[in-house]
Formats: sequence, C-alpha cells, structure tokens
Amino acid sequence: MVASQTGRDSYQALDDNQTSRTSLGRMAVTSLAGLLALVVAFAAGRSSASEVHQAGGAAAAFSEEAPNKPVGLWEPQLSPAFHEEPIAKNTVRRFDAYLMQMAAFADPQTKLANVEQWLAPDFQYETVGFPTSRTPAGWCVSGEEQQFRTTFNMSVFSQMLFFGSDDMATTTSYGNVFWKEPLFGVPAPKEWVYFRVTDFYSARKTSPTRGQLYYNFMMIDFADLLRRVGHPVLPKATLPEGLVLTSEANDGVPAPLSVVAREQDCTAARKLSLAALQEDWAGSGPAETKAWASDMIFYGPGGIGTARGTEQYHKHVLEPFRAAFADRQVETKIFGCEGNYCGAFGELRGRHVGTWLGLKASGKPVAIRFAFHWHVTDGRVKEGWAIFDVPGLFQQVGLDFFAIAAETPMQI
Repeated sequence: MVASQTGRDSYQALDDNQTSRTSLGRMAVTSLAGLLALVVAFAAGRSSASEVHQAGGAAAAFSEEAPNKPVGLWEPQLSPAFHEEPIAKNTVRRFDAYLMQMAAFADPQTKLANVEQWLAPDFQYETVGFPTSRTPAGWCVSGEEQQFRTTFNMSVFSQMLFFGSDDMATTTSYGNVFWKEPLFGVPAPKEWVYFRVTDFYSARKTSPTRGQLYYNFMMIDFADLLRRVGHPVLPKATLPEGLVLTSEANDGVPAPLSVVAREQDCTAARKLSLAALQEDWAGSGPAETKAWASDMIFYGPGGIGTARGTEQYHKHVLEPFRAAFADRQVETKIFGCEGNYCGAFGELRGRHVGTWLGLKASGKPVAIRFAFHWHVTDGRVKEGWAIFDVPGLFQQVGLDFFAIAAETPMQI
C-alpha cells in the first residue's frame, strides 16, 4: 500500500485593505511550520515511526497499549474538488492522507483505530515479495509495512494515475526511497533509488457517500529496481527502459481529476480497454492492435521497456510474449474505469513453451499477475502502463528471482 501525496487544501479570500505586515508575517511563519512538518513526515517514513518495529516488534508494542485508551479519529480536510469523487477513490484519498500526514506520529493503537475508518474488518493485503495480511491490524502493526519501513527508511511517492469508481480504485506511481537495509537477500545500496509501483483496491459502500477497502494488491517493478541498483536479473531490453511518465493530457496529475473525468466517455474507454486486454494478451492467433492509436505509447516494466507506435509494441512486446506462452487466457480480478482511463488487475495464464525475458521454456502451466492501465482518446487507446509479477513467474518454474539478484555481481 503506497501513500499518495495528498495534502491539505484551504481557501481564504484576500482583502487588500486588511493585508498588513503582521498578517503576512503570520502567513510566512505558518507556511514555514507547515513545510517543516511535511519534511519531518517524509523523513519519518511512509506510514509509521520505525521505533514501533524494534525491540520485540509492533505486535508487542501494540499489546502493551491500554485497551481503553481514548483514541481521537482524524478526518482529512480535502479540497471541495474532491467531494464528489467515486466512493472507492475518495476512500483511498482519505486513507492515503492519513498515512501521509499523521500515521508517522501515531502510536500503534491510535494508528490502527484511524486506519480502521477506511479498512474493512476482512481487509486483505497482497503483494509481491512482502508478506500477505488478512486484517487491518495485520497490515498496520506488522507484515509488509514493517519490512518495507525497515528496508526503505525514508520515502516519497508521486502518483501518475489515480482513478476509480464506487467499488474499485487504482494508482500507478513512482517512489523515491532511501534503501537502507537488505531486501530479500539483496544488499542495500544505502542510497536514494527510484521504482515504479501500482496499487489496485476493492471497496464496498458503508453509507451513501462513504466506503471501506476490503482488498489491496500492491506490486513494485522489481525487475527495473534491481537493474537500477546494479543487480539485474533480466536481459537488457531492446526498448528503452526506465522513463515512465503520466498521461499526455491536461486531466490533472495524477490523472484524472474526477471533475474532469465526469465529462469524458467512460463507456468507450471501457470497451476499447477490454478489447486491448483480450486482443493483445489472450487467444492463440497472431496479436491484433486494432484498439490502439498508431502513435501510441506503452510504458512496459523492466525487461520490456517503452514502445512508441504500434510497430514497436507489436514486435517487441506482444510477439515475444505470444511466442513464449501457448493456450493464453486472461483472468481479470479487478477492472474499472473513470472518464478516459481504465485499469485491470489479474492473471495471464498459459503454458510456458518459449523464452520470455530470458527465462527459457519450462513447459509448465503458469499464471503471471499483471497490472494494466490505459488512456483512451479519440476512439483509440493512446497510452498504456504495465507491470508484471516477474518474481512470481520465476518461482513457478523453480527459480528464486531475488536470490539470483543477490548473487549477481554488482554491475555499474
């Protein structure tokens, strides 16, 4: 679960006749205090202070809290532009706001009580590499959050896409983190690094305007991250790797703002995105790219790279995949759209009959978890973003992706 950069928005009319040096001074001090608070929050980390996870672990610290201690619940102050967002999207926004602004300073009991405003009792958290959690407490006071915070002790996340409906939401972002401790056996470079990350959420309504999240899948592009720190596992991609951008549209960053998206053709976006998903990744015949614009951009993960135009996309993205896997099927677990943007999380299933990303044919049936996002304009898919669970694929054919990375001599 990745906290987005959701900040406080406030509006105050300016009256030239009442402006004075004193008021300006107060504004400057307030701004400076706010800036210092944000800096502290970023340094403290993504969600909770690291002290909670030492000397016996977060669960022990939590159990020592007084069971009847009064807990104040925090409510973010959001811009009026966000008030009419779809329920799942707005739930994620409020949840992320707490993680960003308050959680780093909260004790375990206070943090858990607050996140339970937005996480359902049956909340399940799945990811790649890190532990799975099946309760809010499992995620909040132990599990992935603890290991992530130990490894990356300082982090800042910038969302590129953030959209959703009443029952789902999704983001694709990049993180700038300080990698302090080893991760899954891979040595820590002890420097600031960059990685791509995506989240998919499922939500249910708890009132006409509020909801709770009951599922979250988070996936880091580990292939690209390990390439960046000199421990590549995959062969160098034919296409350029590394640079991934937000949408080429004035829909907001992250895209899209819901007040803009409501004027867009969600029905057409849904139809074209589903066509791209099925035509590109399923079936037994040659790939078709009828849903895509000729000048399309596809931001692939590490090992694949960025394709510009349908020719590159067909030759360097689709053909290698379709040659490596027979009997291809797509199993979608979460799909949703807002405005011109759609996203899908699920599994690509097939029989591994050829080399893909340097992984030689195993003959085994495999299921590759995927996260896709699409931007549709003028009746065609203009942009796409993708991350695959490559470590999970390696595991299915009997290989340890992270052990290979750890054993790979440092490459600069």
